[in-house]
Amino acid sequence: MAYKSEVARCAAEIRKILKEKNIKASVRSEQFSMGNSVDVEIKEIIDPEVYKALQEELAKYKYGHFDGMYDIYENSNLREDIPQTKFLFIKYDWRLQDEALEKLEEFARAKVNLGVCKNPDYEYKRLAGDLLFGRDDFIAWEEVENVIKEVA
Repeated sequence: MAYKSEVARCAAEIRKILKEKNIKASVRSEQFSMGNSVDVEIKEIIDPEVYKALQEELAKYKYGHFDGMYDIYENSNLREDIPQTKFLFIKYDWRLQDEALEKLEEFARAKVNLGVCKNPDYEYKRLAGDLLFGRDDFIAWEEVENVIKEVA
């Protein structure tokens, strides 16, 4: 049996969790000078609550955080019981995200009247992102999901 690096084992653990939750995603690990990373690229639009819960659950696989104030990486979450990575990135496939945001922006333009606004293009783009990532819930997720269902 071939030896797997800690970051590769970390990626494998994350793959198992995603499979258990039936979330389509690709998980890649990478080693580089001074560290390593795991990239989780979600291949379907999921409920923002599920997305947030996934981020919280997978946070244990990241052994620290970067402190920009002092320009250092701090090992603030080191655990011996699981494989971990220095950097963990969880995001949507950019093509999927762009298409979903475009549809949500069109939806927001038809549904929401901003009134007098200095930069409506920016506000509709912001609103679309807020709907996709669950930062704004004035429109029910079921309605948002119907708008973007053909994207996935």
